[in-house]
Amino acid sequence: MVRILARMARDSRRSLRLAVLGVVLALAVLVAAGSAAATPLRGGYLSLGDSLAFGYQPNLVAAGDFNPADYQSYAERFATMRPQLQLTNLGCPGETTGSFISGGCPWTLGGLPLHTPHAGSQLAAAVAFLSAHPQTSLITIDIGSNDLLALLGSCNYDLVCVQAALPAALGTLLGHYATILSALRTAAPNARLVLFNLYNPLAIALPGSDQLIATVNSLIDGLAGAFGAQVADAFGAMNHAAGSPAEAAFVCTRTWECTSYQNIHPTDLGYQQLAVALLHALN
Repeated sequence: MVRILARMARDSRRSLRLAVLGVVLALAVLVAAGSAAATPLRGGYLSLGDSLAFGYQPNLVAAGDFNPADYQSYAERFATMRPQLQLTNLGCPGETTGSFISGGCPWTLGGLPLHTPHAGSQLAAAVAFLSAHPQTSLITIDIGSNDLLALLGSCNYDLVCVQAALPAALGTLLGHYATILSALRTAAPNARLVLFNLYNPLAIALPGSDQLIATVNSLIDGLAGAFGAQVADAFGAMNHAAGSPAEAAFVCTRTWECTSYQNIHPTDLGYQQLAVALLHALN
């Protein structure tokens, strides 16, 4: 299994390297003036993304509690560290890069409430918000995990199938992510933009899968560089280091994977550590 995943990562990097480099260089030319690394953090903070931005907790879902106020993500925790920022959280559980652009988040389709209700796609809501709130100084986004989970699920975790489908899947993810970041940079050229890379809650259940996450995270690094953004190291916060003796302990204490829920989402400790990763990215 490890050998297959390692080969998958090498093949994916080889097939995508030139394409990614071309996209990143082209985007860098377009948005070089949009880098906002020195923008002071004051005014508004816009949090975007999937269930991690929302603060999903499986114990609350199991208890039938769907009150958004009870779901505290890294965004709410970070906001307590920076009280000068006014948080608006548009995160939507189940969001993929595609639904982020086109709409159709499963959480709202199921009639469940968000922290900040919005009609249409999350991207359209974000652009509208930024247009109406030009004082927004910080935008964070975590997206892409559900794209990978969909790929794994469609292959029933068969690694040969995953290997064959991965280049196309990552190409789609890259194109969607670039579309999202381009729209955000256009709407808020001076805001500080932070992308969360992906952590790997399946590191224990699927040994060697850190290679897959490393491939995706290399794409996120390239996009961050192109758009003058920082990267919050979710992998370091939740996994520590790929294959390290501590990785299993990190995954078990910072996600629900080792509990009766067997759930990939962060625990309270995990969300707090993601907030610390965001803090480090901005320093």
